[in-house]
Amino acid sequence: MMERSERNILSTLNRLSWLILATMTIISMIFSSVSFGTSVAAGGLIALGNNFWLRSILERILIQQPDNPKTYAIARYILRLTITAVIILLLLKVGINIIGLLTGLSILVISITALSVYLSLSDKGENAQ
Repeated sequence: MMERSERNILSTLNRLSWLILATMTIISMIFSSVSFGTSVAAGGLIALGNNFWLRSILERILIQQPDNPKTYAIARYILRLTITAVIILLLLKVGINIIGLLTGLSILVISITALSVYLSLSDKGENAQ
């Protein structure tokens, strides 16, 4: 059985997420409208930015080991959610398409599901031999 490190899975998930975001944005712009495609892109950028920010916070906690990691994590979590909420509210005030925004925000869910299915199926194929 082929060993997969967590770092490889995270980088694969990251690349897959960017690929799905680009594909969904282009398809949305072609088959719907530029406004909808822009909304998908905005939601995807928010989701991927949030994921990157969360990962960097957790890596800092593990590497730097602050005196009170729980307070450090909670404070950054609240800051991250607040900034995300402000960005989403500003986008909604500007008139961005909410369905497109929600579609873009679901990029990571789609990527994680697709990668999980792929890894499950590829492991079954390796175990059968």
